[in-house]
Amino acid sequence: MKALSKALICAAAGLLAACGGGGGDSGASAPVAQAPDDPAPPMAQPVGGTLQTTAAAPTYPAGSGEQAAFNYLQDVRMGCGFGALNQNAKLDTASLAHVSYLLEQSSATNLTAGHVETPGNPFFTGALPQDRAVAAGYGGNVSEILSAKVRTFVSADPGGEPGDAQFGLLAIRGLLNTVAHLSDAMNGARSVGLADNTRNFSSMQGGYAFTTVQYRFGALLGAQEGTQLLGPGNIASYPCAAIQDAEYAFAPATEIPNPFPAITDTAVLVGPPVYLRADAGALLKVDSYSLGTSAGVQVPVRTDVGPIQGHEFFMVPLSPLQPATVYTVHFKGSANGQAFDRTFSFRTRS
Repeated sequence: MKALSKALICAAAGLLAACGGGGGDSGASAPVAQAPDDPAPPMAQPVGGTLQTTAAAPTYPAGSGEQAAFNYLQDVRMGCGFGALNQNAKLDTASLAHVSYLLEQSSATNLTAGHVETPGNPFFTGALPQDRAVAAGYGGNVSEILSAKVRTFVSADPGGEPGDAQFGLLAIRGLLNTVAHLSDAMNGARSVGLADNTRNFSSMQGGYAFTTVQYRFGALLGAQEGTQLLGPGNIASYPCAAIQDAEYAFAPATEIPNPFPAITDTAVLVGPPVYLRADAGALLKVDSYSLGTSAGVQVPVRTDVGPIQGHEFFMVPLSPLQPATVYTVHFKGSANGQAFDRTFSFRTRS
């Protein structure tokens, strides 16, 4: 696939989709620095929890999008207290099958996305993510998040388009800068399988030869081995104090389903979603919440985000945040009747 060349960019588009949710590009480009190759350091086990505090290093090829995405996701989950993930080859297989299916259904002018496959297609491996995971030999307890990007450029002007690692990093960062994707990415899964792929198309426009590159990234998060638990009364958030490179803008209309249906223009930006959750099945009550700068200036937020479950809470700034800026979050409430009062700061990327 893989190392794509940048050229004169004439058009660019992106879409993200999550099983039970979905999303789109943040509206602000993520950095293209490669994620670290080393696995995240061990994390502390919360009282009463069953989190995986360590995991084996992934076996994805060095410099691949899968390796960059895995390392970043692992660092985030461990740094914010959601638990480590183990790479699972069967989920890798199922993810690759679906991104390949999507690319084969696409063209230079049509971006095919989504979770459903049609029987009878030669690339069909299962109608739904659960079916594809079962077909790969894993089991059906999975959730799927997907990213799709399209770039069109003048074929004769190849520049420095981001390579595989950068695309993988952009994909996972975009998936975390959403509502439904973020929820799925931080769920109680114990395993994950990743895949990315590209397909090139050629076309003529106004006498010029153009190349359209369709890029797909997919992740299947699996809990067939059991669910990681934060523990009674415990909560975890993203961003958290460990995050020093959070995105600062989010385009709700690019997420499927759109968390704010009244916002239909993909150019309209808000701030990055801030997520809080307890264990699935718990009752999370947030009695007070706030987001402010280090100077004490309060940032207006909205919490009417949907659809979410009873153990989840989102607050989303009404406007994009500032880059390279420290923000402080305060949550006060209870998880299954156990009170919490949490304050932490995170930093947006430059």
